Amino acid sequence: MKATKLFTALALAGLALGAASCGKKAETAQAFDPSVPYEVTIGAYGDLEKAYTAVFNSADFKAKFPNVTFKFQTSDFNGHHNRLTTVLAANERANDIEALEVGFIAQFVESGGLTDLNAAPFNAKQVTKDVVKFAMANATTTKDNLIAMPVDIAPAVLFYREDLARKAGVNMDALPNWDAYIDAMKKLADPANGVFAIEHPSAVQAIPLNGGKGGWLKDGKPLEPKDKFLGALELVRKVKAAGVDGDLSAWSGPWSQAYIDGKVATIVNGAWFGGTLRTWLSPEPGKWRVAYLPGKMMASLGGTYLSIPATTPVERRPVAWEIIKYLATSPSAQLITFREIDAFPALTSVYKDPVMDEDVEFYGGQKVRRIFADVALNIPENKVSEYDNVILSIWNGAVLEVVNGTLGPEAAYDAALAKVKATIF
Repeated sequence: MKATKLFTALALAGLALGAASCGKKAETAQAFDPSVPYEVTIGAYGDLEKAYTAVFNSADFKAKFPNVTFKFQTSDFNGHHNRLTTVLAANERANDIEALEVGFIAQFVESGGLTDLNAAPFNAKQVTKDVVKFAMANATTTKDNLIAMPVDIAPAVLFYREDLARKAGVNMDALPNWDAYIDAMKKLADPANGVFAIEHPSAVQAIPLNGGKGGWLKDGKPLEPKDKFLGALELVRKVKAAGVDGDLSAWSGPWSQAYIDGKVATIVNGAWFGGTLRTWLSPEPGKWRVAYLPGKMMASLGGTYLSIPATTPVERRPVAWEIIKYLATSPSAQLITFREIDAFPALTSVYKDPVMDEDVEFYGGQKVRRIFADVALNIPENKVSEYDNVILSIWNGAVLEVVNGTLGPEAAYDAALAKVKATIF
């Protein structure tokens, strides 16, 4: 490993997280005392405060934790993660509990800054047998440290507009492969009326890579096996060549307006995106449906983890752990969070709950949750590494080259591989 290049890569990725070790003081912490009043601080983003507040106001939680109150520090997605990265890099006091989106987990793997939840007194392995395995793998280091607990996951599916599919005469429910999806998109797109089959070609690039969460290194070698990564770039090329996308940048004004106006026919995304459609982009029920990804590919696109920063005072860690454990392993908490913000449960035992077989009005009465659960149970396990964010940044550059037509898939792959090797090896 080239030391100078490694340090540069880590700095670029925001990985200089200080010298705080993972949970060295945890063993001296006092046990949670149900008779002592606690105010727990939580760093959150998006709708998490809304969901967790509903959990904390539930009768089940109040019966178990009548002595615990909460103070949230909530901001938007980027603002939250930027703050957390900066605070941990400076070895400064963070909140007792900090939320992390799965894409940021790699920044903290092997790099310190977060408490090992597998260590005493937490002993997470004793309570995580029913937490979906791929999500546990995503937060576990090569030294078997669990740096954050998965609380919700995002099984990836194909969302599509039923009315537009019916008008185009295409069946989206059992597409045998990605080529069949592209053929269907050609029929769905209606350029004369400003209807796009998909928002952007890059929307599909992470799916063959299991959402881009882990798997960037195989036996220490980056971007292997080559066929997997080359196939992802080739898929991007095919979608762009089909001329069916809207060239819409996610979360931009034109992007949101296109959904609001009913001009986007399909999107591949995590289950959580249904909440975005339902509450904001396309709230009228009955228009959208859910299908398995083409070829019934299994992947994840998103998910929330809860962590205890290493700077959390030792006496506050036990109550922080009790709250994390409740949010992650209580069926009541998992189902409340799911109902509030469509964050799919990471706890597999709730997949047997009758709610999973309910007709969902927003999807025209479709039993979409059973699809989500099936995908969740079959997503491949990929451990992340401290180099993932550096590799991902380089990879996104390769995708952009293919979208822009400046490089073909093979050349873009070769260029990305060379950059990765030059940066971290």
